[in-house]
Amino acid sequence: MKKTILFTALTLVFFLFGTGLDAGCPKTNKITAMTSGMDSFKAVQPLDFSKITSAGALSDKAGTKLQVCLSNGNFTTEQMANSFVLPIKQKSEFIAVLNFSNARQPITAGKYSPAAGYGKPFWVTAEVKVHQGEKGVIVSLGVMEGTAEILEMTDTMVCGTFNVKNKKGDSTLAGEFNTKLEKSRW
Repeated sequence: MKKTILFTALTLVFFLFGTGLDAGCPKTNKITAMTSGMDSFKAVQPLDFSKITSAGALSDKAGTKLQVCLSNGNFTTEQMANSFVLPIKQKSEFIAVLNFSNARQPITAGKYSPAAGYGKPFWVTAEVKVHQGEKGVIVSLGVMEGTAEILEMTDTMVCGTFNVKNKKGDSTLAGEFNTKLEKSRW
């Protein structure tokens, strides 16, 4: 009898809360638009963003900053999030990065805006890492409009959508993510 009650209770919890991210999360990681007016970005065109082969999210130790990375190369989350050593070795590879910040508060689900500004709650920026020159470059997209929304976040997963652009409209990054979340040692 006790086993039946326990099984029923666990089944109810599973049914109500599930095992992972909500059904409202995107099912895939994809980029639907990625453009930039920067010369270093134009030099590596065309980039194929129709298939994302690497995706990951890295939170800082305090949980106040989060990087969501999407790439057509085969990289680890730590490699994609590293701004000092770019793992890109081919002109055809890229790493798109959304940088979420929530002032000094932990990152939570919600809408983040590039217009919020540095150091403000619910701020997001976007950049693309490409193979230009000897070591590669990080191209800031200069986004100031649109939103990036974290739909749901657990200790191990994060999902959301994004559609951000600069004021001229020649730099854009749009798509969705549903990826594992790792915590940095620092």
